[in-house]
Amino acid sequence: MKIRGVMLFPVRYGIWSRLLIAFGISAAITVMAAVTALLVFNRSTTILNGFADEHLPELVQVAELEGVGGEIMAMAPLLLSAPDETTRNTVQADLDELVASVNRHINALGITSPTIRGEIQGLLTDLTDNLAALQGAVSGRLEEEALLVRQTERLRWLYADLVGELDPLNQDLAYNLDSEIERMIGASLREGPRFSALRLRENRHTKDTVEKIGSNGILLVSLMLQAATVQGDAQVDNLSSLSADAMDFIRVNLAQLPADSSMLTLRQLFTEIFSLAEGPDALFAIKKRIHLKEAEGLEILADNRALVLSLRKRIDTLVADTRHDVFRAAAGIRNTMDRAQRLLIVMVLFSLFITGVVLWFYVRGSIVKRLDALGRSMRAVAAGNLDYGVPEAGDDEIGEMAEALRVFKETAEERRKAQNELVQAGKMAALGQLTAGISHELNQPLSAIRYYLHNARLLLERGRMETHTENLSRIGDLVERMASMISHLKTFARWPSEAKAPVAVVPVIDHALSLFAGKIKAGGICVTSPDPDLSVRVCAEEIRLEQVLINLISNAVDAVMEVPQESRHLVIGVDGNSREVVISVTDSGPGIPDDAMGSIFDPFYTTKEVGKGLGLGLSISYNIVKDFDGTLKAHTPHEGGTRFSLSLPGVHGAPGAHTTEERDAS
Repeated sequence: MKIRGVMLFPVRYGIWSRLLIAFGISAAITVMAAVTALLVFNRSTTILNGFADEHLPELVQVAELEGVGGEIMAMAPLLLSAPDETTRNTVQADLDELVASVNRHINALGITSPTIRGEIQGLLTDLTDNLAALQGAVSGRLEEEALLVRQTERLRWLYADLVGELDPLNQDLAYNLDSEIERMIGASLREGPRFSALRLRENRHTKDTVEKIGSNGILLVSLMLQAATVQGDAQVDNLSSLSADAMDFIRVNLAQLPADSSMLTLRQLFTEIFSLAEGPDALFAIKKRIHLKEAEGLEILADNRALVLSLRKRIDTLVADTRHDVFRAAAGIRNTMDRAQRLLIVMVLFSLFITGVVLWFYVRGSIVKRLDALGRSMRAVAAGNLDYGVPEAGDDEIGEMAEALRVFKETAEERRKAQNELVQAGKMAALGQLTAGISHELNQPLSAIRYYLHNARLLLERGRMETHTENLSRIGDLVERMASMISHLKTFARWPSEAKAPVAVVPVIDHALSLFAGKIKAGGICVTSPDPDLSVRVCAEEIRLEQVLINLISNAVDAVMEVPQESRHLVIGVDGNSREVVISVTDSGPGIPDDAMGSIFDPFYTTKEVGKGLGLGLSISYNIVKDFDGTLKAHTPHEGGTRFSLSLPGVHGAPGAHTTEERDAS
């Protein structure tokens, strides 16, 4: 053990001191690199400040001016395609603001040459006039479109009136025609057949003429409505020509109608429809004027783009010298930054080299490797491998940790030895408690052997050798049974191995139950255990696993003895797979109180009477299961009693099952 007083007056360099020195050197080199970078960046900052004060304002104005010009070019088409006056006014206000912004930026450039300023002002004036002309073209187009909408709406109402007039007129003519047919027979007797046939032909002709007028009228209205939506003068002219043909047919048919009051409304409707198809306010004429305004707007828009490009080109020429100075200053800054970058790279590489040397030759060799070796020892000891050696780690903090690990290892070895002795004592105590049952199991075959030997003497005296041979065979079977039980007791009583291996669960359960056979039979306990053909294996040690099961079964047997005989049940189940196997021991006893459930695995805790238990069985079982990397839990089932669940790692390839068979020992 180290004397702590030595730590007050250190005579050696510990890990902290050596790391402080090593990283202090690395930090010093880093500081040098940082100072160098700071000086270089200060120089670069001075150059950049001069550049910003001298050239950036002009560059900013030029960049903003180019942006404004681009916005004008982008918004001018929006003005041309404005769908209504509100949108047109909004776009126009934005364009006016952009033109004013161009004036402000040009004034901010501080142009001193009167010639150049005059050229730029002339371009601005042309641009303003161009936008005004574009606004006028858009206003004219919007007015024509509004007129087109009104005329189209009027045409729709006229069409509705026309349909409303044609339907009753056709019905009247049809009625008149039917009436004439009915009167024709009687009229032919009074006026002659020639007169009746003439009137019938006139009515028929009038009805056919009205139907033709209706068909051509509907066609005319359809052509006029199409004209309101088509694009291109050629399509408008084509629709206008077709409409003229339809109007000619309608006029001819109207002239053939009788001049009576029933046809007056029809003639008036077509007069109004013809007024929307002919003349300056006709739909076709309005649509052609709209196309003309759109074409004018496109020409003005092309001029607008050319003016903006000319203005930008003139301004670019104006600031060419400024850009040359900017590029020259930028090249100087770039050269300075390149030199600074190379210097910084050298400093950083040197710092990385020193850091790498420190890490590789000191941190890795003197600290990490020793810590790694010590860590392997710690993991081995923590995993229970107490035979793993502890390295000699030197006279520093790592050495102190190694010394502490050695002390911990020695303590663990002593604890394991004490635990093994306690486990062995627990087995002996369990065997002591089972002595009565074991004696009963041995006395039965001994009594039988004594009986068979008595009979053997009688059979020998009488010469009955066949029966004598049969009795000797039975005596041999009983001796084998006793030898097997004694061998099992010797195996259980020996010191267990610490190595884990695949263990078949069902045979271990059967061996544990066999030690309680006499007690179970005497108590009339109904035992339900796994199917003997069930093949389930766990990773454990057979003797210690049997000791755990003996402790659990012993507690269960003692518990069920406290209830009436007809209620004494003990159920041992096995459930699981290749990853985990759960062995459950359930009894029908009075159960464990809830307030005691958290203390049952504590050493020397027992609920039995004095002299019937030390309270070490469950504590020892809990630690054994923990060594197997398993868990041992207890809870109260809903049907009552107590259930202990033993979870252990399964062995790959072992099928899971939960099969039991009932063995009534009563």
